[in-house]
Amino acid sequence: MLHPGVRLTIDGGGVVAAPTSALDGASEVAGYLAGVLSASAARLRVASVNGAPGVVVCVQGRATGVLALRTRGRLILEAWLVVNPDKLTTWTC
Repeated sequence: MLHPGVRLTIDGGGVVAAPTSALDGASEVAGYLAGVLSASAARLRVASVNGAPGVVVCVQGRATGVLALRTRGRLILEAWLVVNPDKLTTWTC
């Protein structure tokens, strides 16, 4: 599902540990997202994120991440993951 040149930008806001620069390439992006999205307590909910397809990551009834995707056909070209809790207050699980 990931384009070989996919790019993931993560916003931890300096509050949550996150890479400070974008991750590039399917292997790097897949590895990072697998860790975030497969956390044992995480539930995922498909949602529209700023008009784009996306996923809300929920842990114990609270949004801990929001992932927005830019796709072409069946491939994800670019993704943005917000894990900064200050920016997740309006998201529900």
